[in-house]
Amino acid sequence: MWVKPDETMDDLIIGGLKIIQPQKGYRFSIDAVLLAHFCSIDKANLAVDLGTGSGVIPLILTQRKKDLKIKGIEIQEKMAERAERSVRYNQLQDRIEVIKGDVKNIKELIPASSAELVVCNPPFFKENEGFMSKDEDEAVARHEIKVKFGDIVRAAAYILKPKGAFAFVQRADRFLEVVRTLELIHMAVSRVRWVHSYRNKPANLVLVEGRKNKTGGMKVLPPMIIYEEDGKYCRELLEIYGR
Repeated sequence: MWVKPDETMDDLIIGGLKIIQPQKGYRFSIDAVLLAHFCSIDKANLAVDLGTGSGVIPLILTQRKKDLKIKGIEIQEKMAERAERSVRYNQLQDRIEVIKGDVKNIKELIPASSAELVVCNPPFFKENEGFMSKDEDEAVARHEIKVKFGDIVRAAAYILKPKGAFAFVQRADRFLEVVRTLELIHMAVSRVRWVHSYRNKPANLVLVEGRKNKTGGMKVLPPMIIYEEDGKYCRELLEIYGR
């Protein structure tokens, strides 16, 4: 009833939630979990997830704040439908709404200045960078084929209330590029956290929070080290998973 032959029902471990994903192709990874726990939600009543994929970030956010409402926007029809099934399976229809649509047409999807928080796990690679999967859903999720980072920032700026937060994760080597993009849309970087696979390795990801129409300094948080020397998750991640 819930899972098609080419899909799996996976345990998020967090809050007893389950998520439906394709057996092959794009499946969420640790970066989505890190982002869902990085974003500031204390003052948020509505959060919008741009490019929600299978809906993993909205699902996790429901466990961080019990009265938070979330809208997830997804351009790919199969992913949006799958996310909607996951929402219904977890009986969270009253808190999560999945919207099939293109963030470049954001004005047709969501009212302006309506949310305190926007989150996004964007494509990490430009259209002609790196290896591109032959699976269309995975290619669109990982490469800027249908949406560019600038499109995402403009959509976030449209959705956010003044001083609202835009939280996202990106490749570490694109940090200066994303800072410049935010500045063009009148957003200031307010918080940054570098993510390293191991303590002695360079950062490969960066978690960033920008604020709409805000000036002031940038807070650099302690780095996130995902794995200990023995290859096990760090204490912080184990705590996220309730271990």
